[in-house]
Amino acid sequence: MSIEINMPYRSGLDDLNRTWLKLVYVEKVEYSGQEWVFRKDELTRHRLVICGSPCRVIVDGVRIPAYSGTVILCRPGQWVETGGPSQEKQVMYILEFEQGPLTSDEGEQIIDAPLKHGTHEYRIADSVRIGDTIYEYWERAVSSVPSALADGMRVQASFYELLALLIEQREHRNSEAPEMAKKEIDLRYGEGLSVDELASLSGVSRYHLMRAFKERYGKSIVEYLTEVRLQQAKKLMLENGLPISDIAERVGFRSEPYFRTVFKKEVGIAPAVYLRNRRRKVAAYSWPVLGQLLPLQVVPHAAPIDHYWTDEFSRKYSSDIEVPLGHHYEFNHRALLQAKPDCIIGLDSTISQEEAVQLGKIAPVLRLPWMEAGWREHLRMAADFLGMTDHAVSWLEHYEQKAQLVQERVHNRIGNDKVLVLKVAGDEMQIWGRKAMTVLYDDLGIKPAALMGSVEWYAPVELEQLAHCEEDCRFIVSVNGDFQSQAFWKKLQTDKRWSGLRQVRQNRVHLQQGHQAWVYPWFENSALYQERQLDRLEHLILCTH
Repeated sequence: MSIEINMPYRSGLDDLNRTWLKLVYVEKVEYSGQEWVFRKDELTRHRLVICGSPCRVIVDGVRIPAYSGTVILCRPGQWVETGGPSQEKQVMYILEFEQGPLTSDEGEQIIDAPLKHGTHEYRIADSVRIGDTIYEYWERAVSSVPSALADGMRVQASFYELLALLIEQREHRNSEAPEMAKKEIDLRYGEGLSVDELASLSGVSRYHLMRAFKERYGKSIVEYLTEVRLQQAKKLMLENGLPISDIAERVGFRSEPYFRTVFKKEVGIAPAVYLRNRRRKVAAYSWPVLGQLLPLQVVPHAAPIDHYWTDEFSRKYSSDIEVPLGHHYEFNHRALLQAKPDCIIGLDSTISQEEAVQLGKIAPVLRLPWMEAGWREHLRMAADFLGMTDHAVSWLEHYEQKAQLVQERVHNRIGNDKVLVLKVAGDEMQIWGRKAMTVLYDDLGIKPAALMGSVEWYAPVELEQLAHCEEDCRFIVSVNGDFQSQAFWKKLQTDKRWSGLRQVRQNRVHLQQGHQAWVYPWFENSALYQERQLDRLEHLILCTH
């Protein structure tokens, strides 16, 4: 996104003579990768968020790509959420500042244009260093040390240094190759664009453009071109009612069959089904609901798209989500009141009965009993609510057939061996229970090790306890991707109590590292998640050790 800092653009010194900016609040925030914590603020001042590591920042329900060195500029009135589930520890600096017009010599106030709408992000290598410096000076400035006054001035000086880098980057963005290529794609997506042509237009080599584009936007040029073409195709399908052949040609696909193939692969839904289901405005109030709607081939009109596995969802469906939702009831209520959806589906754990009554004044509400019913029942309830019972029946039949085939292949591989699922999270090892691994123990019929006992979701386990597992027991080990978990796992492998276990010595350990879908299974009890677990387990048992 482009950025407009609220300063008139005439000449540098003249700008500073007409506008004042002052840093008024500094905070350093850290979130552990093992905690589910959201901080939600409705801003009353301008805010800069400096990410010292890959962070989760959601503004008005929209997740911002925030890597180390990312600086995010937010404006008053926006809802800003930070924290949440992450594989890595999250560190960020929050800087709040005020700005306004000065008074001219004649005593007339100079009125500044307001900040433009939107949220804007930069990648500035020195931002973390500057953030650390600002925080250090700020801590000293608010204390009673002798240098407090001088340190207060250093705070403002470092703040201006950061603003200078933001403005400098803004002024040079138009000449950067990745953005030039992106603009060219946005304008000429319907033509037969090639990477070589874009590189030539940008004045850089093919290799440089491909690398810089992926680094800037997190996707390849071809992926972005396909994404733009499909977004435009969706708009034409909904607005103009053109034949599919005409739409395919207009957005740059060489043939109608190829367009249908790409559409089904990328969107997950055939064009005709997509068009039919998009006519209903469904609001997915809670992100696990996405895992029930997508198997029904329903793309919601309103939904939260900030969840860790919804990066893929965002890439495929961000243009379809006309109303992004967040994690604050008042914000969501206002958004849905304006959107006027046909229906709202959420969880009883995220929509209280009182809130459901208020939401029911907007549209019919379904609250899925999250902990009291299984994912199959949730799928059926959502389908019945939408009048799509046959779709749920068909999907479940397909799932059962797929599970049966996987079960046969897995049993051929491991015979009658029992399985114990172990999770390395932070500085402890856990046993995952039957509810967390319902696909393994119920759908695939694998017998759990006796050590699992009555564990439903998870319970900590010591290495000495693992030595008592049956001889015919295998381990599936999942290691979180955060630094603490990875360090603990590395240390564990040098521990003789681990290396001496029968399963380790006999190479009957199936390992996966940092897979996001295995972090919080109790938040993922949906049809789509179970199917992904089925695929992942098949790969783990058949292909990995």
